[in-house]
Amino acid sequence: MVRRSFKTNCSLKHLRKEHHMFASVQRVTRVVCSLVLVPFMVALGGTALTQANTIEGFGKLKLGMTPREVEALQGCSSNTECLYDLFGKNRYFTLTYGANESNSHTESPPSPTAELTKIDIDMGNHTRESFGELYETLASQYPVSHVPTESEDTRFQEGTDNELIIGFADGSVILKIVRRPFGNLILRVIYQDRAAAEALREYWEKTRPESAPH
Repeated sequence: MVRRSFKTNCSLKHLRKEHHMFASVQRVTRVVCSLVLVPFMVALGGTALTQANTIEGFGKLKLGMTPREVEALQGCSSNTECLYDLFGKNRYFTLTYGANESNSHTESPPSPTAELTKIDIDMGNHTRESFGELYETLASQYPVSHVPTESEDTRFQEGTDNELIIGFADGSVILKIVRRPFGNLILRVIYQDRAAAEALREYWEKTRPESAPH
């Protein structure tokens, strides 16, 4: 598992080794500086790792909840949409249930017995400050388990891929940079259940460069 801490300056001396160093410090520095990370330590919410090293959810939204349980929460206008204040701004939460996993924007309502599997938080436009704030906040709560590989970073920078992912807590928490159709970047934080996290870890293992540390 990878754990690292980003500082304000994008120089090699600020890439600190905790569990092991990355395969290429030069590559990591280029990835970090291309995203321009700036640290801000703030509380993202009352979410923490359980003793089983799994994520229960975000705040009062718990993975495994039924649609009716979600609708009863303050801040949720329906069983798929909630609005909460984070970082001083209202943030939209899009919720996905097991039966709706293939399409989080489906018109079909979730089954009454469906369980919440994914919490997708729209954190607004990407800026150096907002990205650094989010990264440092997440890294202070969860171990970092995936950083973009050189191939992933290249595909994103060239526009082949429109998403770039940093994983935390064995894939249970994701910080995602998304390129919109007109080129602007937005940030999303995703909390997902154990099955989705496991599938993501398997994908990371399959696409991990041979020289990358395990």
